[in-house]
Amino acid sequence: MKKVLLALASVGTVIACAGIAAAAQPGLSFAALEYQQPRDPLLPSNQSADIVEHSSVADIAPAVDAISAAIPAGTSRADAEAVLARAGAHCRRRDAVSERCTYFDVETRDEYVDAVHWNVRLNLTGDQVQSLAVNRSWVRS
Repeated sequence: MKKVLLALASVGTVIACAGIAAAAQPGLSFAALEYQQPRDPLLPSNQSADIVEHSSVADIAPAVDAISAAIPAGTSRADAEAVLARAGAHCRRRDAVSERCTYFDVETRDEYVDAVHWNVRLNLTGDQVQSLAVNRSWVRS
């Protein structure tokens, strides 16, 4: 009987620890995705400020993978909005077949200020996400 109780206590401890580990794992976060981005290059001093620059597909590929994993095809629009809102984005429905969600951040680098925008376009069929497109742009001033 003692062995059975000990086994049950051990199983309970494992389940409790697994639950704590799962709860401690952070969800999708644009702030974390932004932190993981390579530093945007310093522009030559003769280049005009306020030019919109776009991050390369290769640079944002890990972020696109993370967003795609959090919002797989078939996810309901409401669930996708909730995931993106918890990640820090604001969503606005464009029309019946798409929705645009954006995240904005400001970074400083030396004497420059970068305005960073993440844009996620949800392509919808009915009320479900069929695909998504992600881009990241920044403007130095």
